[in-house]
Amino acid sequence: MLSVIVVSYNTREVTLECLKRLSRAIEDFEDKTGSPVETIVIDNASTDGSAAAIKKRYPKVKVLINKKNTGFAAANNQGMAIARGEWLLLLNSDAFVFPDTLVKMVEFTDTNPECDVAGCQLLNQDLTLQQSWGYFPTLSRIILFMSFIDNFPVIRKYFRAIHVRDFSRYTKTTEADWVMGAFVWLKRTVREKTGGLDEKYFMYGEETEWMYRIKKAGFKVFFTPAAKCVHLKGASIKSMAKAFAGEAKGYIYWFSKHNPRWQQIILPWILIFGGIYKSIAWRVLDNKEWAGANFALSGEIWRATFEKSR
Repeated sequence: MLSVIVVSYNTREVTLECLKRLSRAIEDFEDKTGSPVETIVIDNASTDGSAAAIKKRYPKVKVLINKKNTGFAAANNQGMAIARGEWLLLLNSDAFVFPDTLVKMVEFTDTNPECDVAGCQLLNQDLTLQQSWGYFPTLSRIILFMSFIDNFPVIRKYFRAIHVRDFSRYTKTTEADWVMGAFVWLKRTVREKTGGLDEKYFMYGEETEWMYRIKKAGFKVFFTPAAKCVHLKGASIKSMAKAFAGEAKGYIYWFSKHNPRWQQIILPWILIFGGIYKSIAWRVLDNKEWAGANFALSGEIWRATFEKSR
């Protein structure tokens, strides 16, 4: 059995479209594999009528309604805890599978038995490629990320960046450190042996940290372009500033768990000055939204690191 888990928060129409596309893929999957699929939606206290609309339109979908927004990590853990499938799919509400996506993933895992976790090729709404896998954060990788250097033509083609930026690397199967949480296909035993996502993450970076623990436990993570999925990328994001700051705070929390103390001390300064640098760069490039978001990132990290410690 395959269990598909979708976390929804105030994205009623997007979630309904996600389930519409998913239902077509499930029909194809069950017809070709003979294996059943269950769909579980965790509604994180939406106020837009999402849960009622889902129940009405998709009565076979199991809907769990949280009284408060518990965050992406906790909601996915909640879904995985009740899932019955030997394979699980964590699917964002703004991720739209194609009719053959689930079948293609089964074919991939059948021919690659060493694969324990996999991400598919994510596409933007216009079907262009989207960044969707990368390598674990280190001081050097964060410095190159915050200075744009990891996007230089030669470097991006070969460097193991946090976010792989060379799109030619998204056209072939590769073993990765992490794949984006919008679409994560995994064995049930992976969740059982690693405990799931760290619920101290509210949003941004939780899948990367989980996959670090997954790989330390001896499992393998792969990216494959064999299957595809459209990802709207942030349908529930209202603020780029919060998104950027959330990712930066995720790095700080990561380092507090996995890195030595001297790196924990240096990291906030890299993020603060990096945010200022990127703010100036985006201002020069006349992108006021991204300039403001990066400047706000610096302020958030300053307050979180220094003002709260007083």
